[in-house]
Amino acid sequence: MKKLLTFALVVMLACLFLDKIGGSDMHMQFNGDDLDGPLEWLFGLVFAGGGLLIAAIAVVCAAVVTGVVLAGVGVVLVAVVAFCMVLALALSTPVLLPLLIPVAIVWWFVSRNRKQAQARQHSL
Repeated sequence: MKKLLTFALVVMLACLFLDKIGGSDMHMQFNGDDLDGPLEWLFGLVFAGGGLLIAAIAVVCAAVVTGVVLAGVGVVLVAVVAFCMVLALALSTPVLLPLLIPVAIVWWFVSRNRKQAQARQHSL
């Protein structure tokens, strides 16, 4: 099925290409002058291809610049959020001080009991 689809696509593109090359309906003007002759289609194809190539390069460059800018903005936003969290924690410290005093007392008792248990173990 893949080979048949590929063959059909190639035949369709070849028919379209031959229609544009063989047809005399292609009309091109260059600096206000009409271009005639057997190579008119070639000039049109080359100039159109050059325009598409320039457009493709411009789109790739715009995508790269957009990616770099958005990545930079993302890093700045992460830094701003981290700074705001640190600032909020620093401003809430006086409010949390009454809660920290009992936590410090419990921590001191637990560490004191642990030290006494280790001292008893070493004495045996």
